[in-house]
Amino acid sequence: MMSSLHRLSPRRAALCLLSGMLATWAFAGALGLIAGVVTLGPAAESRLPWQSPILAGFLLAVVVGLPMTVVALTAADDDPATARTTLTAAVALIGWILVQLVVLREFSWLQPVCVILAVIVAALGAPPLPSRTPVRH
Repeated sequence: MMSSLHRLSPRRAALCLLSGMLATWAFAGALGLIAGVVTLGPAAESRLPWQSPILAGFLLAVVVGLPMTVVALTAADDDPATARTTLTAAVALIGWILVQLVVLREFSWLQPVCVILAVIVAALGAPPLPSRTPVRH
């Protein structure tokens, strides 16, 4: 929890917003799968472990939603652990997409979009490169 109000750098603010948006998408997708509002189609659902969209929804929330939520919270709090949590969440999202491609054997335009967004999250959360001062001779 934030102990006092402070202004985030534009980079941290963008990271907080983007990871929060990805977490919201993941939780919404998870809820849709669990509630049966979102269907993958009979062929894709037959390829799910135990043919269970409920399990898929639960895993989506745990593998993507929770880590992205942690990133949003650590970025908002300007926590020093942000770089580690960001890399973990970005790798989890990319891994989720790769597993999705292997298990479902179906392609969606959202998959490359999510991979690109995961790379952006990782870049925003990475520690800044050390500044190089010109050497004077």
